[in-house]
Amino acid sequence: MLTVNEVTEIFYLSDDFSKEFDITIKKHVLQENNGKKHRNKPNRLSDSEVMTILTAFHLRGMRNLKAFYPFYVCKHMRDYSN
Repeated sequence: MLTVNEVTEIFYLSDDFSKEFDITIKKHVLQENNGKKHRNKPNRLSDSEVMTILTAFHLRGMRNLKAFYPFYVCKHMRDYSN
């Protein structure tokens, strides 16, 4: 099992990467200006949280994400959010 400190370190590294990536990608992305409105519905998990979960999944060596999420993330990582 990953410790709280390890998960926190992974999250902070992912968050720093995500912030830098967002800045860089906005400089290179083509803007679509066809007059249509697009919905920007907020996600429940941030990009950093998703990257942290995927990194933990690979570090744990489990076979599938479908089993990893309810049996590890929902049970052990839920307390890490605060």
